[in-house]
Amino acid sequence: MIFPLKLRSTLFKLFAALSLLAAIYHFVGLFYRFDETPFWRHLIFVGINLFCTYGFLKRPKYFIYLFGMLLLQQFYSHGSYLICLWNEKRQIHWLSVIDLIMLPLALICLVEDRKLKLNS
Repeated sequence: MIFPLKLRSTLFKLFAALSLLAAIYHFVGLFYRFDETPFWRHLIFVGINLFCTYGFLKRPKYFIYLFGMLLLQQFYSHGSYLICLWNEKRQIHWLSVIDLIMLPLALICLVEDRKLKLNS
């Protein structure tokens, strides 16, 4: 196992808190335009991030699959944005970098948690 049980438990709380922060970010984006993200996208991600907060805390069996799909979407979306921003302005979008680092770590924790539950 990559993450010991106690650390994994702490990480799930951290991931839940980060998901809640992302939901708040997108909620604010509904009322205050701070980037080019359309209203509908902010609205969708308020729901997704709130569901992820729940998922990290309760970890239902199906969550790992939905989170895996979210990870792929985020790599496409944030990854493409990072590359474009770098090519156009030589800038780094740090929220995207954090997102692309944290999401795989969260998936690893979910996989390890799932394996532990299957073996017990």
